[in-house]
Amino acid sequence: MATIPSDGSPMLGEHIFSAEDAAFEKRTLLNILDSIHESILIIDAQTRVCYVNDSYLKMFGIQREKIIGRHLAKFEPLARIHEVLKTGVPLTGDISHIHSAQLDVCADIVPLCQDGRIIGALALMKNMTELVQTNRELEHFKQLSEHLQNELASKDDLPPAFRNVLGHSKSFVTVLRTAARAAPSEASICIMGESGVGKEVVAEALHYSSRRAGGPLIKINCAAIPENLMESELFGYEAGAFTGARAGGKPGKFELAQHGTIFLDEIGEMPLTMQVKLLRALQEHEITRVGGSRPIQLDFRLITATNRDLAAMMSEGSFREDLYYRINVIALTIPPLRERREDINVYASLFLEELGRQYGRTYRLSAEALDLLNRYYWPGNVRELKNCMERAAVLTPGDLVDVDQLPAKMKSGGSGAAAPPPGRYKLRELLERTEQEAIESALRSCGNNRSKAMDLLGISRRNFYQKLEKYHLN
Repeated sequence: MATIPSDGSPMLGEHIFSAEDAAFEKRTLLNILDSIHESILIIDAQTRVCYVNDSYLKMFGIQREKIIGRHLAKFEPLARIHEVLKTGVPLTGDISHIHSAQLDVCADIVPLCQDGRIIGALALMKNMTELVQTNRELEHFKQLSEHLQNELASKDDLPPAFRNVLGHSKSFVTVLRTAARAAPSEASICIMGESGVGKEVVAEALHYSSRRAGGPLIKINCAAIPENLMESELFGYEAGAFTGARAGGKPGKFELAQHGTIFLDEIGEMPLTMQVKLLRALQEHEITRVGGSRPIQLDFRLITATNRDLAAMMSEGSFREDLYYRINVIALTIPPLRERREDINVYASLFLEELGRQYGRTYRLSAEALDLLNRYYWPGNVRELKNCMERAAVLTPGDLVDVDQLPAKMKSGGSGAAAPPPGRYKLRELLERTEQEAIESALRSCGNNRSKAMDLLGISRRNFYQKLEKYHLN
């Protein structure tokens, strides 16, 4: 068996360098190999590394003594050179990903034969990482451009205020269309959805698309007002109504919304005692200030929003049934970001563009970072995504936002990070999450070889590629 020369020269011995080769010829050949810009790797029939040139050591950041004699199959089992060693069929211009070094390479790989048998293989490699990364980014921008064009096309018939609401997924645009039809009416509208999905943005579009657009839009967060101050905040108070009351009194939010719209966010946090008074104000369109006796007639349109299940609260007795039907004439449910992943790229790019203007930079997302954004669960929805992009913009040393600038919780859990608490979401969502994770796991275990992954999963090619498209794993 051949031994490992101390000078790191090839171990194929008599197979490649005959015993009769002069030392000068051997040194000359090694100098030629080391001067070649492309990386060279030679393995024997047992996949042991026999030779690497200086370019290989530089590209992979490794020392010669730490690789010579090692079995390539142990630290790079998916390398394409193994296939050539096994089949004897050369590969030309083969682009693959080297997992141990996180590099994309283009390789020409040939078998080394003697007396009709394969005794090793040689690979000549070029580092294509930057080019592959650039192609991925170009593909991302191409998709983004197509998404934006689709967005413009799908919203052309909506009022301007709704066209300006960012988001082009079918489910979200359907909500906007319903809202646009309801906007000109005087019907009370309740916007439902998880925290951070953009309920306030839709409320603004409703106001500015209504006949009240010239009037005020008064916003109140019910969760932010202490219970003992809520009535005076909403309905105002007269002078001397309580200790510390302003001389001359103070108009409440409903008075300020005269001839306009009042938006009550987090309506589910309103205490029952206040719900009774709100119901009367909605029925009579009049209020009485705290400490006063004179009814004040008002003209306003009510829009509410909540991240709570009001129907369940009504059944539990924590939300009045009569108020529920009064505020919920038109119900709009905004889907969470994880159910409209095609919007993630659009939101992220817009936020980075805004941050770029703020910091005088031109930010862009790496393909890996974009992939991580698309696989994350986004429990905080659009608000969390905006926070994530601001963090990344501050931390990135250049203009390229990579996975290193994204929160650790996203990297540690992938698509399973920040999974919903049991019972909070529908069974369909949980099944889809499990299916996506199974596909991702199969792809990882098969080195991203799709044919092997679909065999491992036991599904048809058509079904497999439909699911790749569905879960944005392309």
